[in-house]
Amino acid sequence: MSGMTAEARCEAPPTVADLLMNPAVSFALKTVILSWETRDVVDAAADARLLAEVFERRANEAVSWIR
Repeated sequence: MSGMTAEARCEAPPTVADLLMNPAVSFALKTVILSWETRDVVDAAADARLLAEVFERRANEAVSWIR
């Protein structure tokens, strides 16, 4: 299990509007959201997953030398 609570798993993911209005969301992510807003949603989702995998790996590599 990922350590998420039952409440967190049942909570709906944020909408595009939620993210754009949230001051905690980076300007970089808001820029991507706005530029991808008119894309095919299936293609955008696939690209987002791939991008997340690449940056997860880079982040893990960056902190692995600390351990």
